[in-house]
Amino acid sequence: MAEIDDFDKQDEEEEESKKKVNKKKILLFLVPALIAIGIAVGLYHTFGSSYNDIDSLPYDVLEQDGAEGKQSTIFYDLPEITAPLQNAEGGNDIVSFKLSMELTSQEDVKKIEILLPRFYDLILAHTRELRSEEVSGSEGLYWLKEELLYRMNLAAAPIKIANINFKSFEIQKK
Repeated sequence: MAEIDDFDKQDEEEEESKKKVNKKKILLFLVPALIAIGIAVGLYHTFGSSYNDIDSLPYDVLEQDGAEGKQSTIFYDLPEITAPLQNAEGGNDIVSFKLSMELTSQEDVKKIEILLPRFYDLILAHTRELRSEEVSGSEGLYWLKEELLYRMNLAAAPIKIANINFKSFEIQKK
């Protein structure tokens, strides 16, 4: 009987050692595979085409031959801006618009990106005090464009913003 018990113990010990070996083998192959995947993902995000793709930049460059030689105009697009407007009934209407700034050099783009919070603040502060009747129509839109251009040039000095263009402009009545 003692011999049978010894064989049972040996079988149990062999099964336990196989389980330990299987876990070790799994970890031996799994850990390097996970590390390799992590390195591959990191390299893709660092050197991937989506980060260095010129189409993903928030500006476009237009180069023209002029009397003074080759001149470039950079159109820097701002994201959509939504602000409240006062209306005649005492409530608030909502204006949504997209702007594009015209710059004269690509070096100004980095400086402008740093100043974006300042631009958003002055645009929101200015449009919040306006009434929807003041900016409706072509005359009101032209006045808003000139006023924003003046204020943005003050905020960006010594950088010169040549012009701003409305890409979209919509007033939602409440």
